[in-house]
Amino acid sequence: MTAMRSSGISRLRFSITTDICMSKYPKTSLIGSGTVGSAIISALHKRGYPVASIISRTGAPAKQLAKKVRARRVSTAPEDLAPDTSLLLLGVNDDALESVTAKLVSLKKLKFRNMFIIHFSGVHTSDLLGVLKRKGATVASVHPIQTFPKSAPLGQLVGRLKGCYYGIEGDDNALEKAGKLVNDLGGKAVVVPRELKPVYHTACVFASNYFVVLLNAIGELASAAKLYISWTELFGPMMTATMENTIQKGPVQALTGPVVRNDTTTIGAHLCALEERAPQFLPLYTMCGIEAARIAKASGRLTEDEYGGILKQFKNFLHTQTVRKH
Repeated sequence: MTAMRSSGISRLRFSITTDICMSKYPKTSLIGSGTVGSAIISALHKRGYPVASIISRTGAPAKQLAKKVRARRVSTAPEDLAPDTSLLLLGVNDDALESVTAKLVSLKKLKFRNMFIIHFSGVHTSDLLGVLKRKGATVASVHPIQTFPKSAPLGQLVGRLKGCYYGIEGDDNALEKAGKLVNDLGGKAVVVPRELKPVYHTACVFASNYFVVLLNAIGELASAAKLYISWTELFGPMMTATMENTIQKGPVQALTGPVVRNDTTTIGAHLCALEERAPQFLPLYTMCGIEAARIAKASGRLTEDEYGGILKQFKNFLHTQTVRKH
């Protein structure tokens, strides 16, 4: 390990003696050793991709990853990126993509015309790598539609990549390369229109992050109701059946409950119970109820008047609650 100085900032570079044998796969480097990048570089390594370098601000975790994937070099500075890199994976946070890209442009040793550079952002397009494209690189966004919690072991994250979909975006040449990469990862590709990436990523957030929010509400409400049985055991069969019904028949047919039945008495009881026992969930219950009513009205299961009545019930309750607080 050697310590160096660059622009007044200390950086660490490790040399790992590993020979990269001749391979039909491109020499690959990763910048950023977070969960997504670590899982993907590990999966590519298992496939046979030779790993040229790992660059990350976190020296120790990056060194551990480099050993696992037999990378030739590992460093905390982009300047140490292996110059013979053909496939470059940008696994940094979205907010850091622009600055990392600007740094890469300044590296004269890189042969951009021979490079395929991708980022894993779900919301940003390949346009964020435009300066690299103008240097001659092929650029794309390749976003795995999977969740990568930091608490999960790396082996488990790598396993979750197999069979999952990846949202890919870029020009025709980039899409061809991205499709091959996804295939090598054991995944399936879906092309996301450039202008619709934020919509696509919003769907991902609902499918993962906000789904967790709903599950958390179930758990906390089960506790508030003093149901001292594991909420996953208690509600698991119903949640599983609901998911199966939604997949098989669609959300409209799977949707049940007091809103669809126009059972305003039950809705009122829920609102009062939440106000007394779990007021933190009033906004979530209200928004979900309004959306359930919209779906029911659109499918003809609620009349226009019934839909208006439910919206009025929610509005009046929230108004009354606000008045009482003041």
